[in-house]
Amino acid sequence: MRPIKRRLATAMSALLAVSLFAAGCGSGDDGKDQANEQDPSKPNPLPTTSKKVVAEYEGGKVREGELNLYLNIMSFFQPQIAPMLDNAEAKKEIVKQYIAERLIVEKVKDDKKYDKAADKALKDFEEQLKQAPAQEGEEKKDPEEVLKESGIKKDELRTFLKNNNKVSDYFEDKVKEKDLKKEYEKSDAYQSITLNHVLISTKDPQTQEEKRSDKEAKKRAEKVQQQLEDGAKFKEVAKKYSDDPGSKDGAGEIEGSPDQWDPAFAEAAQDLPLDEISDPIKSQFGYHVMKVKERGKQPYDEVKDQIKEKKIQEMYQKFIEDEVEVKKMDLPGDEDEKKSEEK
Repeated sequence: MRPIKRRLATAMSALLAVSLFAAGCGSGDDGKDQANEQDPSKPNPLPTTSKKVVAEYEGGKVREGELNLYLNIMSFFQPQIAPMLDNAEAKKEIVKQYIAERLIVEKVKDDKKYDKAADKALKDFEEQLKQAPAQEGEEKKDPEEVLKESGIKKDELRTFLKNNNKVSDYFEDKVKEKDLKKEYEKSDAYQSITLNHVLISTKDPQTQEEKRSDKEAKKRAEKVQQQLEDGAKFKEVAKKYSDDPGSKDGAGEIEGSPDQWDPAFAEAAQDLPLDEISDPIKSQFGYHVMKVKERGKQPYDEVKDQIKEKKIQEMYQKFIEDEVEVKKMDLPGDEDEKKSEEK
């Protein structure tokens, strides 16, 4: 149920995450508790009729109802952000993002092309909603009713989808293949490492209860290390000792990129000489004994989209910084926050 272009949605999510973090909403127990109390399936939409001007920028104004509609749609597609949007500082960052999208939409023409794309996206969206099962204890609702409960009309969603495609194309058209390849070639990221390992865990992966003490786990890992150094095969040792269910029956072999692994495990995988048995390596999961078989770089075609998403995110942020000139901002909650700070 995601008619937003994936790449742009990624960039928007990343920017919003940065905005919320900067505003102090991205961490801390209070935000966590609030998020746990929010029921994503029961959105509480903001009113969209207010004509009050909440922001002025070089080229136009943002009215409260327009901003609330934008927030309603964003919360509809990404319900996890809804509890965070009460923070005025976070809203200021979102206003800049909204203004940036407005400015970009004005630059992109060919409405006929985007009308067709929006109609198709809306149709696909409605089909997905129709096929989705009803929530437990509730009757199945038609798409317009679902949207209405989230403070959105069908034609408003269509406009959002149309503009979303324009913004996405605006950035995608600026990304050149040669720049992506250049980024790939100079970057130390996108590594691919193949290794064998044996995990001696300290906790049960299912219950998180203590399985063995740290001292016991380390002693067992040292025993594994000694057996491997004495010539035992990873196939037998991993099957007998490893607590990693995903690799123990395959000689403890795993392949992947270090940025996906526990930091201590990743550092060892990058630094250990090839075909050498490691000392026990402590991670959040316990102790590992590893042997790195091969290091290389993930093929360009496999990471091209990842590099492109990062590039688009950078361009999106730069556009906001360079092109969005906010002259005035008067958001609901500003005064309350000022009074709170003064206390």
